Amino acid sequence: MVLSKALCYRIRDVKTKVIYMQNNKLLAGRMQAGKIVEGDEISIVPNRSLDAKRSPVFLGIEGGSQCLSVGMDQQPILQIEHKNIMDLYRSKEESKNFTFYMWDTGLASRLESAIYPGWFLCTVHQDNQPIILTNHPEDSESVIVDFYLHKCV
Repeated sequence: MVLSKALCYRIRDVKTKVIYMQNNKLLAGRMQAGKIVEGDEISIVPNRSLDAKRSPVFLGIEGGSQCLSVGMDQQPILQIEHKNIMDLYRSKEESKNFTFYMWDTGLASRLESAIYPGWFLCTVHQDNQPIILTNHPEDSESVIVDFYLHKCV
């Protein structure tokens, strides 16, 4: 199956914090300025250049005009880049820095960096904090790595 446009999801962690953009940062929270946060639409398409059995996906924001990627500082860091998600989808390049493996954990999913195996997207327990990466997915006292993906209506 070839997609003509990205699939649309709203993502929340298992503690019910939704993912949203603010000031070019991806955050997770429930309330912002006293209002309930609905969460932003996240575009998802498969990366067809990598092994489909591992469920490699690209994650886009702002209607897919920007994508999440993983870069390196002193450790892997989550970045937002001006790269169109459908351009990545159509490309024959692996684009591992833009790719996340989606692991099904039952009702929830985990998103692991393809370029830095063992590093997962996560939220922290406090509201309205940035989405980050962790290499300690089992540390449930500090981070939340399980997410629910709900199709946009």
